[in-house]
Amino acid sequence: MDFSVYPSDVSRFENGWKGLEEYVTEKNIDGVELLIGYDSPSEEIPKGIVKSVHLPFWVTWLDVWRKGEDAAKYYFPNMSAEHLQFCCGGKNAAEMITSQKKLWEYAAHFQPSHAVIHAAHVELEHAFTRDFNYKSTEVMKELAEMLNRTAQEFGDGEPPVTLAIENLWWPGLDFLFPAEADDFASRLDFSNWNLLLDTGHLMNTNIALRCEDEAIDFVLDRISRLSKDIQAKIKSLHLNLSLSGEYQTKQVMNGLPTGWSDLNHTEKYTTARNHVLQIDQHLPFTSKRVKEIIYEIEPETVIHEFITKDIKEYSEKLDVQMNALR
Repeated sequence: MDFSVYPSDVSRFENGWKGLEEYVTEKNIDGVELLIGYDSPSEEIPKGIVKSVHLPFWVTWLDVWRKGEDAAKYYFPNMSAEHLQFCCGGKNAAEMITSQKKLWEYAAHFQPSHAVIHAAHVELEHAFTRDFNYKSTEVMKELAEMLNRTAQEFGDGEPPVTLAIENLWWPGLDFLFPAEADDFASRLDFSNWNLLLDTGHLMNTNIALRCEDEAIDFVLDRISRLSKDIQAKIKSLHLNLSLSGEYQTKQVMNGLPTGWSDLNHTEKYTTARNHVLQIDQHLPFTSKRVKEIIYEIEPETVIHEFITKDIKEYSEKLDVQMNALR
C-alpha cells in the first residue's frame, strides 16, 4: 500500500508507525511503498514494512536544469531554498544533482526493492491548457542526463537503489509511443533501473475512456505495443483506476481558472494540485478483469495507490481492489 512519512498519513493511526505495522498485518499485505522527503529517515519508521520507496516529484524542473538560477527565479520567485528543493531540487543543475543524490541515499537506507521517480515535467498553467512548449522526447532526454550525472556521483556509477521510473500523462514517459520509450532507455548509462506502470496515469492519456472495461482494454493494448525490452523492464505496478475523461474535456475547453494571473505561486500550486486530483482519480478496480493486467505484465511488486481522507476510506477501497484480484 502507498504511505508517506508526513503527519497527514502517520496520524491516521492512534499509535503511529506501530499502528501501521498492525494494519499491514491485519490487511494481509506485504508492506508499504513509502513516500519520503528531504529529512533523514526517522528511526521510528519500521524498516521491515518498507518494501519500496517513492521519491518526491519535481513538477516544474526542465528549464531550471537547463538554464539555472534565472529560470528558478522566473518559475519560483521569492521562494526559500527549502521550498525550492521540493519544487525542483534546487536553483541549478549542481544543486539538483545534490538533492537527487541525497534522496537516493535516503531511499537506500530502507533496502527497498525500488525507489520510484516520476519521468515528467509540467508547468502549472499547462496542467490546465495543455498548450505545452516542450515535447516528451525533450523531457526524457534531459531526465536521462540528470539521472546519469547523479549516478556518476557514486563510486561504481550506479544508483545505490534500483530506480523505478514511472509514467505520467504529462510530457515525459507516457508509454504511448514505443520508440520514445526505447530511446529513453538507450540514454541511461547505468543498469540499476527498471520501469513502473501506473495504470491510472496511462488511462489519463485517453479522454475517451468512460468505463472500466474500456480502461482495462486500453492499458492492455498500449502495453502490447511496447517493445519486448521495455515490457520486460516493467517490474512493478501502481494499481488504480482513473476515468476522468469528461472532466478533462471540460477543463481544456475552460482553460485557466478565473483570476489565475492574480494568484501567487503557492495559490497557483494549490489550485493546480486540486485540478490534478480531479484528473488522477486513484479509484479501486472492481472488475475481475484487472487480473488480465497482472497476467500480462507479471510484476514483481503491486502497490495499491489510492487518495483518501482517512484510513476508513482507504480500507474500503483496498478491500474492493483486493476482492477484484482474488
